Amino acid sequence: MPQIPSQIADITTEWLNDVLPPNIGRVKGFNIERFGTGVGILGELARLTLDYVDGPGAGPTTVVAKCQSPAPENQFLAQAMGFYLREVNFYREVATRLPIRVPQPYYADCGADGLPFVILIEEITGAHCPDQITGLTLAEAEKILETAARLHAAFWETKELYELSWLPPMNNPLYKAGKAMAQAQWPHFKEHFGPHLDGAMLDALHKACDLYPDMLDWWVKQGHQTFTHTDCRAENYLFGGSAGDDAITMIDFQLSTRHVGAWDVCNLLAASLTPDMRRKHEDHLINHYFDKVSEFAADMPGFKGYSLDRLWYDYRAALLQQGVAQVITSNLQGGNERGDELLEELHMRPLIAAMDHKVGDIVKDIR
Repeated sequence: MPQIPSQIADITTEWLNDVLPPNIGRVKGFNIERFGTGVGILGELARLTLDYVDGPGAGPTTVVAKCQSPAPENQFLAQAMGFYLREVNFYREVATRLPIRVPQPYYADCGADGLPFVILIEEITGAHCPDQITGLTLAEAEKILETAARLHAAFWETKELYELSWLPPMNNPLYKAGKAMAQAQWPHFKEHFGPHLDGAMLDALHKACDLYPDMLDWWVKQGHQTFTHTDCRAENYLFGGSAGDDAITMIDFQLSTRHVGAWDVCNLLAASLTPDMRRKHEDHLINHYFDKVSEFAADMPGFKGYSLDRLWYDYRAALLQQGVAQVITSNLQGGNERGDELLEELHMRPLIAAMDHKVGDIVKDIR
């Protein structure tokens, strides 16, 4: 087996020729252009421009290479939670048979314990990638929710969903260990974010951190599980470009899980819209998602009985769980000024949404 590079700089021409599919010509050289600064929090990203022995046309002009994050804290979290191994399995097993557009995979591999990690995928050139900090427009949010609804509908309580042994349910042992991680991070979280939260929110979060394993078991008992992107945020969706004028390409599957679709809805609206934008359009967007997933899952037996009221409840419960996630990840490093700003928004916006919806009452439902 070819050695797995642990960083973009370790990729060589010889290695590329060993791992690229046989329908791609031999590479005689390549250039590296790093990108994703302040975007690829859990991975190092680069564009490889390939020079072929047989000249242009022997294969794609560029591919995207992704390796583990160079930041030790981010790398530890990704390895501990199985994020790298999950993305490798996604591109190996399901990427080519989804009802949504994702990058074509060329190669994906990682060590048995999740490190080192590398994937080579299609670059969607000329696409528009929304800015996470600026936030989505209403039209962009609608289109992303429709894409998420297609993914959710395809797997909503299906046999195929439960056959994906590498796709963890929420109550897997690694995620349950999040309780200890949240408790360890609580002093830092409270010091940094506490001044921006009201007392009721802090109290609810503290209780939810202590109840986190019970919360994860509770989620699984609720049923209506599906394949969730789980990192459903603005910069993981590409509009148009080489995928087609009307295409929306979903990227970055390190966090994918078996969970309720409302998690992705919550993830998108709470973190990828500015608080004012979310408050203005939240009702419309949740109704839009429900209409679309109801349409796409109309013939799915597992979807029967799922209501708009249930979606709203799941949405609020997901906001509480996302609050715990903000505690667990509160020490992640952005790597630069833009990355730090991105992380600040990714943490604060869901917490503001959780306060808006007064999600503390969900704690009493966790059994």
